[in-house]
Amino acid sequence: MALDTTSLIRMNFRSSIKSRIIIGFLAFSTILTTLFAISSLSIRQSLQTDLIAQTIQEDLDSYMLRVSSNPNVIREEPISTNVVGIITTPDNFHLDLPLHYSELSEGTHILTEDSKKFIVAVNKSHKIEEQPVWGYIKYDISHMGQNNQSLLIAFGAMFLVFLLLAYLLAIYVSKKALKPLSKLASMLEHLTADTHLEPLAPHFHEDEVGKIATALDAYAQKLTDYVIRDKEFNADVSHELRTPLTVIRSTVELIKSNPNITPKELDRINRIERATKQSSELTETLLLLAREERKEHKGHERTQPGLIIRNIVAGFEPTLKLKPVKTKITENEWLQVKAPESVVSVVLSNLIGNAIKYTTEGTVHIILNKDHIIVEDEGVGVTESELPKLFDRHYRAGKSNSKGSGLGLAIVKRLCDLYNWKIEIKRNKTTGLSAKLTF
Repeated sequence: MALDTTSLIRMNFRSSIKSRIIIGFLAFSTILTTLFAISSLSIRQSLQTDLIAQTIQEDLDSYMLRVSSNPNVIREEPISTNVVGIITTPDNFHLDLPLHYSELSEGTHILTEDSKKFIVAVNKSHKIEEQPVWGYIKYDISHMGQNNQSLLIAFGAMFLVFLLLAYLLAIYVSKKALKPLSKLASMLEHLTADTHLEPLAPHFHEDEVGKIATALDAYAQKLTDYVIRDKEFNADVSHELRTPLTVIRSTVELIKSNPNITPKELDRINRIERATKQSSELTETLLLLAREERKEHKGHERTQPGLIIRNIVAGFEPTLKLKPVKTKITENEWLQVKAPESVVSVVLSNLIGNAIKYTTEGTVHIILNKDHIIVEDEGVGVTESELPKLFDRHYRAGKSNSKGSGLGLAIVKRLCDLYNWKIEIKRNKTTGLSAKLTF
């Protein structure tokens, strides 16, 4: 778990614009400083070697010129005050220098002897008394390696300083560059459902952020228009449905007041009355869902699910008479819910209705406990892979055999989310399902 969190933090850091700017500055500074250090060392080494070679070659050439004019110079003057110089002849060479020096051509050479490095200048172009005279100058350049180490340390210190400066500069530049974007994000974060949406584009210049603000303004206007149309439609539908439902309800009451009505007719009228009541509750509940409003009773009023369940089961009596299915209500504890009766009725009607619908034979058991209701059926059930999909809109288990729009459980889930209830459906010990509604 800790490893996953660390990986997520790293991914978030790398994906942020600010971190990309900082990383870009640091990478650029690192490459630039490294190339500068390498080129400086190379140029210094080359210039130093060439300068020393040129100096000792000029000393040797000047000395050999004087020797060829006056042989006594060999005894009177040293070749150079800074280097070791040797004048020899081919016959006496083995007495003065190692033999491999005789193979060196005229000019300067770099040799390594006994872990030391030398620049050797060679001059073989002069004669004394018609005899060739060879001149050699050796200059120890081993100390140059130590100087290079000191220079590397200096460059390392400079590299760290440049890296720190680049980091500070990157932070400053990123803040300046991202300031308009941060301002836009701040304005969006402070928007709420009650906030009057003002255009964002006038607060920014006509640059990249300004284009984003303009696009957001256009998108927000489309959403606002859509929400307004949706609310107006829901309000109109709710209002128009209430009128015919009121007419039906008043007509049912008028018919029930007739003393000559038969028991069979009264039963049918009661069914119409229950359906009318259920339609009114459904209309009110769907309007709440559309507005995403949570309506609750004031004061200490409560809804009793037990009474609602009995009315729901009574409404399904005609369906239950057509197949060998029974209902059983077990009220272990008296349950009250702080929610509108219409909302509780819609949720329980869908759960009980599905249980009765998909049970071809057996018992639908409804259990009331202190804080939850369980609806168990002995129906055809669903597979384990279908369980997570039951609350999806328009999803129907066993599509080829079932009828309906697949909206019932989706509405139940939305109402549960609105009132912070918990709904859970799982397979039970029989072939059916068990739905648990926790308040």
